[in-house]
Amino acid sequence: MDTLLSGVRYGRTECRGRETRMATSVSVSEDDLRTMLAERSGLDRDLLWFPVHDVPRAFGLSWPLTAEQAEGALADLLDQLRRVLPAPRGEGPGRRYVYLSEITDRYQRGDTRRILERILDRGATPACLAFGNEDYDPRSDRGWGARPSTAPDHGGKPTWGWWREVREAGPRPLYRMPDPYMGEDEPPVDRALGLRERTGDSAAYRAALSAAVREDPRQIDCWVHLGSDAFERANSDESALPEALGYYQTAVTVAELSLPPAFAGVLAWGELNNRPLHRALHGLGLTWWRLGETANAAVVFGNCLWTNPDDNQGIRYLIAQAKAGTPWNPEED
Repeated sequence: MDTLLSGVRYGRTECRGRETRMATSVSVSEDDLRTMLAERSGLDRDLLWFPVHDVPRAFGLSWPLTAEQAEGALADLLDQLRRVLPAPRGEGPGRRYVYLSEITDRYQRGDTRRILERILDRGATPACLAFGNEDYDPRSDRGWGARPSTAPDHGGKPTWGWWREVREAGPRPLYRMPDPYMGEDEPPVDRALGLRERTGDSAAYRAALSAAVREDPRQIDCWVHLGSDAFERANSDESALPEALGYYQTAVTVAELSLPPAFAGVLAWGELNNRPLHRALHGLGLTWWRLGETANAAVVFGNCLWTNPDDNQGIRYLIAQAKAGTPWNPEED
């Protein structure tokens, strides 16, 4: 903690033959605290002027703060910044999509809430009815049938409890998400992928994706690719896994801004605009599963299958294991 505090002066003392450091005085100014909060939240310092300026009133403190006071204030401020936005209000009969804010009460990233508020201020583009206002009918030829096989196949052993729920729900409207690639230029995710392919520079690839979402946080696929990159890096660095969680959560919540309240429709994989959300949900489910949050993973996998019953991603092989609390196996993703 002390290395993050500016204005700290250290003395030295001997303790059982070992030289240790101990702070002789700590002084944390308003500017110091704003810098620390910016570093930990990922938000720009200018956006944090008021919450930090309000610390004396909110916490009954006075400037400068001690190290202990600063850490306490930072913990509370970060907690406030990470609180999820409430799910859109709406009631409907039967099964529906479960929004992220109904699964968890805190975002992993400190800037996710601010990103969502920024999009809402500008106006989120809603999903619309697709395929000529047709419905998805699970009892038609495109469905899995009344009694799909439970025998293992090339993808593993599928489970079908979710499919019975889909069949019982009957026909549901097909929706199309907004265009995930704003503008007429080459999509930023494609530019980043091309850069990595040409140079092999993973750091530059991540920087390009990060620059794209800073410019336009609606770039869902860029958030997803940042999450996928962090998920892979977690194979050698476990600290990257919470990073992946934050990226995937942001991707999902940005996409959810386009869904109507109590959403019960279908987002078919065949509609290309829907695929970024499906990739985000898949990644989020795997990341929560890998972190041991199997109940959360099961809910997300349920969303995948409810919104895309054709299951082009093989979620039917995963959901039963997540529901049973089975530890994540890298062979299963």
